[in-house]
Amino acid sequence: MAQRRVPAVVACRPCWGRYWGLLLGPWLILMGLLWPGWIRMPFKGFSLRAKRATGFWGAFLLGVPFAVAICPSCTPALIVLLGVAAGIGSPAWGALLLLAFALGRAVPIALGASAMGWLEKLRPVARYGRAFEIVGGITLVLMGLYMLNAQFFWIPALAA
Repeated sequence: MAQRRVPAVVACRPCWGRYWGLLLGPWLILMGLLWPGWIRMPFKGFSLRAKRATGFWGAFLLGVPFAVAICPSCTPALIVLLGVAAGIGSPAWGALLLLAFALGRAVPIALGASAMGWLEKLRPVARYGRAFEIVGGITLVLMGLYMLNAQFFWIPALAA
């Protein structure tokens, strides 16, 4: 009986996730060095002038990319939810399902943003703002090294 050959692409499917570390690892390290100001990147000819989001539509347009970035794995869940809503055939029930999904995503984010705004205004916490930036930068650098370790196996015990 002849042995059936499996294409290399299919055979390697479980290891695809490790290749994201080659992209995300250096990016996290760069962001970790930029956040506390340890390195600066001059953008010649590119001005970073931002306006605050004002009003309902400004906040909505600002929230769309953040919603995708915060939970990219929610998109498959939303597609399944849309399929269920379409399969039921009731517009009211489908709208209720989508409302529940939206509230389940929006309420924790809104609470977290409100808590962050409140914490930034506290004087005892504001004193340690620089320390928080440094710890955040170091954490990002360590996470970048961890993601690169998944590909290069510098510390094999962490890459398993």
